[in-house]
Amino acid sequence: MKPIWTFLIVVIIGIAAIQMFSSLRPVIIDTRDIVGAWGFGSPENRTVMINTDKIFSVAAYDLPGKKFISSYGGAWRIEGNKMIRKIEWNSKDSNQVGKEITDDVQLTGGKLVVAKNNEVWERLDDGKPGELMGAWIITGNFRNDSVSKRSNPFFPRRTMKLLSGKYFHWIAYNVVTRSFMNAGGGTYTTTGGKYTENIEFFTKTPESVGKTLVFDYSFVNGDWRHKGEKSTGGAMDECWSKRETLEK
Repeated sequence: MKPIWTFLIVVIIGIAAIQMFSSLRPVIIDTRDIVGAWGFGSPENRTVMINTDKIFSVAAYDLPGKKFISSYGGAWRIEGNKMIRKIEWNSKDSNQVGKEITDDVQLTGGKLVVAKNNEVWERLDDGKPGELMGAWIITGNFRNDSVSKRSNPFFPRRTMKLLSGKYFHWIAYNVVTRSFMNAGGGTYTTTGGKYTENIEFFTKTPESVGKTLVFDYSFVNGDWRHKGEKSTGGAMDECWSKRETLEK
């Protein structure tokens, strides 16, 4: 009996070792694994990254202090275990605009690890459940249910809203002058035709941080109609279009 028990113990130990190794082994990354929102840091130095399938945005802010720290973002892609990001705006360093940055990344234990800066990102959502997930560009305004589109909403100045399943960032910037203008963001929900924002940072008016804003939202010929009251007061009835429709 002893040889049998010895054999069984060896098999059990072997299986446990394989399972342990598998759980620690980095996962080969697919674009879909990165889509959604990620975050790290304390409330006083909070960093949130939103990734659609092609566009990303990173924002750092002091939530209790109602202070914006920085923002950067642009286009991204995965090649093997490398994340390649082409910068469209950077509030701290405009010289980064237009450059490609390559980082080694790993998905380990459900966390996204960026080797260069030793960043460990915790998943905040996977692109769900919000109905507005994606990259949107403001393209016009509605008046009496008719939309008036801007002639050049995408170049050189862009006002973009990036949404994951629960988080949103909006950014205004100029790709020619490389200038960063404004940004804001926080969390959101979409329920019963109501789009609700909870503001966590806002460069224009820090007093808006902590506010909850409720808007009507609907889709008109593929565009997002965003109607309600501004955080600073006054009516708004905006038209936002998916970024990919402007890049064709």
